[in-house]
Amino acid sequence: MAKPKAKAGETEKPKTKAAGGKKRLAATKKTKKDGEKENEDQSVATSSDTSAELMYAIMRQAELKESLHKRYSKEMQQLYAKMGHESFRKAFINVLKAVLGAEEGNENANMALNFCATFVTSSDSDGTEPMLAETFHWLLTTYSSNPHIRYRICYFVNLILKELGPNAALDDHQCDDILEAMLDRVKDVSASVRKQAVLAMQRLQNPDNPSDVVVGAYMYHLTSDPSPNVRQCIITCMGRNYITIPHILERLWYVDEKVRRHTYVNMCNYPVRSYKVAQRLTLLEQGLNDTSATVRKTVINFMLKTWIESYQQNYVALIAALKLDSNEEELLRFRRVAKQMLRVIFEQTDIQQLIDQLPLSEDCELHRCIPHDSVTVELLLYWQCLSEYLETEAPEIESLLPELSVFCTYMDKFCQFQKPDMDKFAQVEFQNMLLSLVEILETYDLGDEIGRGNMRLLITNLLKDCLLDHKIVRVLVRCMEQLITDTNDRIQYFIEIIYELCELNTKQNDLIHDRSLINKLLDDLDTPLKMKISSLKVKILELEELEGNYVRQREYIRAQSVNDEKIAVTEEYTELIRPLLEKHGVIEMPTRPKLSKQERVLKGLYISYYMTASPHVHKLTPSLCQLYKDFICRYLPCAEVDIFEWSIKCGTTFSIFYEAYSREVFEVVVVQFCKNNNVRLCEASANCILELLDRYGVDYFNDLNQTGGSLSKTKRRQLYTMQELYDDDDGSQSQNNEQNSDILVVLGHYLERVQHRGVGMAIVRGLCRLVLRGHVDDRTDVLELLLKRYFNPNTEPIINQVLGLFFEELRRLNKHSLLQPCFLPTVWTCNYDSPLHGVQPEHLTKFFLEMTVQEMSTPQTNIHNKIAISFLQYIQNYFTERKDMCRLLAKELTNLSINVLNGPEVKAELLALAENLIQSELDPRMIKCIQNFKLVVNGSFNPPPRRNPDEGESDEEYETATVTTAESETAVPAQSQPPVTEESPNDVTQSAAITAVDATETPKAAAPPAPVPEPIVTTFGKDNIVGIRHLRRSMAISHSDAESLLGPQSPNPEESTESEAVETSKRNLRQPQMRRRLEMAIARSSKTPEKQPSTEEESSDEEISESPNAANKAFRRNMDERFSRVMYQRDFRLTDNPYKMNGLDAIPDEKTN
Repeated sequence: MAKPKAKAGETEKPKTKAAGGKKRLAATKKTKKDGEKENEDQSVATSSDTSAELMYAIMRQAELKESLHKRYSKEMQQLYAKMGHESFRKAFINVLKAVLGAEEGNENANMALNFCATFVTSSDSDGTEPMLAETFHWLLTTYSSNPHIRYRICYFVNLILKELGPNAALDDHQCDDILEAMLDRVKDVSASVRKQAVLAMQRLQNPDNPSDVVVGAYMYHLTSDPSPNVRQCIITCMGRNYITIPHILERLWYVDEKVRRHTYVNMCNYPVRSYKVAQRLTLLEQGLNDTSATVRKTVINFMLKTWIESYQQNYVALIAALKLDSNEEELLRFRRVAKQMLRVIFEQTDIQQLIDQLPLSEDCELHRCIPHDSVTVELLLYWQCLSEYLETEAPEIESLLPELSVFCTYMDKFCQFQKPDMDKFAQVEFQNMLLSLVEILETYDLGDEIGRGNMRLLITNLLKDCLLDHKIVRVLVRCMEQLITDTNDRIQYFIEIIYELCELNTKQNDLIHDRSLINKLLDDLDTPLKMKISSLKVKILELEELEGNYVRQREYIRAQSVNDEKIAVTEEYTELIRPLLEKHGVIEMPTRPKLSKQERVLKGLYISYYMTASPHVHKLTPSLCQLYKDFICRYLPCAEVDIFEWSIKCGTTFSIFYEAYSREVFEVVVVQFCKNNNVRLCEASANCILELLDRYGVDYFNDLNQTGGSLSKTKRRQLYTMQELYDDDDGSQSQNNEQNSDILVVLGHYLERVQHRGVGMAIVRGLCRLVLRGHVDDRTDVLELLLKRYFNPNTEPIINQVLGLFFEELRRLNKHSLLQPCFLPTVWTCNYDSPLHGVQPEHLTKFFLEMTVQEMSTPQTNIHNKIAISFLQYIQNYFTERKDMCRLLAKELTNLSINVLNGPEVKAELLALAENLIQSELDPRMIKCIQNFKLVVNGSFNPPPRRNPDEGESDEEYETATVTTAESETAVPAQSQPPVTEESPNDVTQSAAITAVDATETPKAAAPPAPVPEPIVTTFGKDNIVGIRHLRRSMAISHSDAESLLGPQSPNPEESTESEAVETSKRNLRQPQMRRRLEMAIARSSKTPEKQPSTEEESSDEEISESPNAANKAFRRNMDERFSRVMYQRDFRLTDNPYKMNGLDAIPDEKTN
């Protein structure tokens, strides 16, 4: 370890000689006492120097081997007793200055700091640490522009806190000083400094307090810090409770797989029972489907195994911990994630252990079935997944399922548990269990003829009598596709069930139209009852005739109202004639309660939709056409939400097969899409509209689009994010009418204004499909709409992902030429309130140019040739009105891939346009860009490599550019560094500043060394001390005692307002050129030699300086704060108060002394 240079004030004074070579006589005589005092001072100075040399010798030995630290710590304590407190403090600080200047990877420096931390935390005979407070004070009041020194300071503070032990407690004023300093360092420009500051603050946090400043800083840097290592460190250090867990789980979507993996590793130690059910599903869903194999392996080998152990290897109980069935979407998510989890568990577990968890019955009647009194949602799901896994992976194992006939009997008995008075949650649970059973039924082999008959009977009874969810009906339809392979027979089977279920041709019709049967029943009746029944029969016949007339006129609303009246009269007629039918033995009373009319109609629509939407159906049969006329079309204008949703789905499906139905259905769907305020119906209507447009084309429905345009927009106001700004009559009436008559304009209007993700997803997917299939090649406005949605920062991530895949597919299909006419309108045409104003135009230009690059093309078909012509024409037309846009286009001209080979006409046109612009009164920089473009056209210009406009410098690059020191030019090992006593302090700081300026202006002069990757900090390492006793002495005791003794510890949040200067700085920082100039200026100022303190206690041999007074401290703190704030605005895009969020207290930008 190199010894620091001597102080300037401590240099030995040379002896002076008298004039003429004679000795000067003493003015006064020295007394004996004065002589003794001088001798004593000289002996003390000699002893101090000797002790300092001894301290350096101890440090040289201690930095080599950690096992000797205790021994040398005792020697240091003896040296402390010998030297005295003040002399020892000065020597010890000089030693620290030599150690703190080492680089991060210096192992000797790390070992030396470990020894120093052990020493300052060791207790003397009185049980106190005499050097602890002095060391903290010096570390926390020391500032430097060298990032290695700032790193070592934070690192040393962290080491001291660790050496204090888990039960240590410091005074509140010491904790406040540490917190104040570390909150400054956590905003440092160097990532390694921020990481050590994060580690040093972890025992000062109070996660239970929502206004805790440490938690606020952690939350902010967890989402905004550009360094993945800092985010990993925060995940390790942040205390975990219901407040912080949601912020940690957001890192599951982070782009760096190391951060995602680190999140899962840390979440393993948090009890699974402490998570919310939705959070458990999120962890499993994201982890098992992660794109990185390393992350998936971590989830399976660590997190999932920990969860299994938490439930004592009970997989059914683990499934129950994931159950989330409050609505249909959550139910599907639970089943999907649980099945995926079980598949992973099955692959790593012994088969016999899996089978033992199934309580299968040994009863002869229901052999290998779960008893009905033990059936639960999770148990049936486990049974289903395990049976499917064994059938595919271990077919030699005896099946866990009973025979088909036995299973049909088991299901029939289970359906008897469905009661008409079930509440909502009981019904949801019953439907969930029944879905598992019918999915098991679908996996059966249909080789047993008796079993096939029982299966058909079971499905018939389920479709007729039970209340079923549409997911169950879908599985039952698939089962019947395996059971009845002939399409016509299967369709006829379902049609008969629908007619009987919805009473379209039931026995009541025979009772009305069969005269012989009616006469037979009315023979023995009294005259009043006979007259009543006859009058009801006549009324029913009249209503039937009126309903038929309305249907032929396509007035379905009136037809539906007449039908409702007819059903009511028919029910009254049936109740009067029912005793006569029972008396003559014509019908029997039903054994189960009948479903309501709405439930029966809804089930009929389920069957109609899944029956027709099957991949085995390719056309409509006459019976299906009759079903549409008798049943489906009558419910198209229904006011009931569920019935209307499924009726338009059925109508759209039938219209895809039969063109005659398409216009009628399209008209109904467009009207409901524009009028209805229900987002669920809007989503379904949008899907149906785009399906029909994709099937028949946009032009086919042009004459029907006026219905959607003439609707009042005020009926849709609750779906908008803001009030419409163009409802006033400020445009031409013809233009408005033209836009209103276009259904694509209406869809685009909804896409821009509607918040709902489902509606936006439906419209985006439909429009993307129209573009890919060539339906809107002549409509550039559609592609412009999709482009603006893609670059909109407020777009949902899932929609953004769909659009990204769409543009990739567009290029794969060689349809990227459609983007060329959309470039200028997308970049320039934008409403003043659009979020696109926050997007840099360079992003759009880079995207367009990369998307339109062609591998093979001719000069006439080259897209970039056309873009170049459009750029030059735009500049020529608007260079006085739209200067910013023209500068951007002129700059991008040299980035185009021009192809003028064998195309003299195109080359001449480009050169002529460029020459005209050069002769114009343009900006000199624009003229330079156009001249370079001419060189590109002539083939004599080599463009420089393109740089991403928003790609800032990395942490290592920025540190190299701003903090290059004289030592970086002469890199030698720490042990072999020459002593620096030969150079004055001013020369050192000036050479460092000059080197920093040179490195900033010419970054290619000295290549930075390769950064050493930092190890991933995990919860299993020594850095994790979350949960250990709080470092504050007032927080270490109970909260009640702390409140009673010390008062409330959380400060009140301060209201901060932004000044006009800050707003101006933000606007300037948004400009890339201004931002780069400011960064370079700050980088130079950060290396400016600081004013040296005048105190004798300070050493001038290093860049470290201890603030001797309030003025110097305020000066250096102001410089450091300004540097950190500017760098934050570059890296993080912060406001002036970065930690004022979610109600957290603000950290003041400047501190009072």
